[in-house]
Amino acid sequence: MKQKISELQLSLLVANLIFAGPIISLPQIILQQGDQNAWMVPIIIYPILLTLIFIIFGKNKNAEWTQNVLLIGGKSKWIEKGFILLFLLFVIFTFIRDLRGMIDFVATVLLPTTPNDVLMVLSILVVIYVAISGIEVIARMTSIFFFILFIIVSMLPLLLMNEWNFGNLQPLFGMESIPAILRAVYVTFSWMGEIFFFLIIISNSNPPRKARRAVIIGTGLGLFLFMVVLLSALAVLGTKIIRESTYPSLMLIQQINITDFLDRLDLVITVAWLPTIFTKVAFLLYAINHCLSYLYKHNTNKYLFPIAFIVGYLSILMFKNTMDLLRFSFYTWNIIGLILELMLVFIFLFVRRNVKMEMKNKQAES
Repeated sequence: MKQKISELQLSLLVANLIFAGPIISLPQIILQQGDQNAWMVPIIIYPILLTLIFIIFGKNKNAEWTQNVLLIGGKSKWIEKGFILLFLLFVIFTFIRDLRGMIDFVATVLLPTTPNDVLMVLSILVVIYVAISGIEVIARMTSIFFFILFIIVSMLPLLLMNEWNFGNLQPLFGMESIPAILRAVYVTFSWMGEIFFFLIIISNSNPPRKARRAVIIGTGLGLFLFMVVLLSALAVLGTKIIRESTYPSLMLIQQINITDFLDRLDLVITVAWLPTIFTKVAFLLYAINHCLSYLYKHNTNKYLFPIAFIVGYLSILMFKNTMDLLRFSFYTWNIIGLILELMLVFIFLFVRRNVKMEMKNKQAES
């Protein structure tokens, strides 16, 4: 029996995809490129993503075709196999980047004396345990943990009110800042474009007619939280400090000081954030397994354990240290991610057309 996820769960999955991973260090490169006006980047990206979402779903508001696209075990055409192979490449790159980013963050902040290899094995075991349970369990866990994180992030401006310096936001938007903002949008799009991972679970949405609205709401929610963090970081820390910080979001929450005895909320907030990145990585592992199951026309978890450890070990081998990972994330991934995302959208349009034609033929025969 195919697992189903609700409209709310799909929205929170999409929001978690574009917030849980990038929030680790992406604000640094955005603020390097966009300066004091970088908080406008999510506002500019949102209509771009909306356009692509409407292109994917097309004019059909009900979108019944979502229940018949990329189903495991069905007869697949070469264009669908090509899409799955490209999607598999995209999700593996993202899995390696996010897993290594999480490992380096934990090694730096929480467990500085623990080797990365040990952290990788422990993280993979947790991720496998979640991913093997299926998309329903992943969606439920994401709903719980992301809701908690949403409340915390929404309260950041209030918690940091006594630390705000509006001088850090000046000068405000002007014609001379347009090139800087466009550069920031460019380096951000490959990260925010990860919402297209919903394509692999679009057939699990229930009801299908609300899938488009769920993706739109989830995209807006994730970008809203990201804008709150960017705006708070700019107002509290300023661009000069953020440019030199490896984890500007962590430095931001370390500035929270409510009373003389309650000034170490950073650990509490970090612990609240970690489950969301675990569920995102678990979703990526589920997507890898889904792609392999589709290619072999059989839904199975026998590839989950070896694939997870192989890709996990690659995350250790590919990057010598945190700076090597950041260089890949900030420079190499921009062009690779952008190309893969645009190719996925383009090929998926052909896959959707084939599915719609098959549905019309079956209706005509009946």
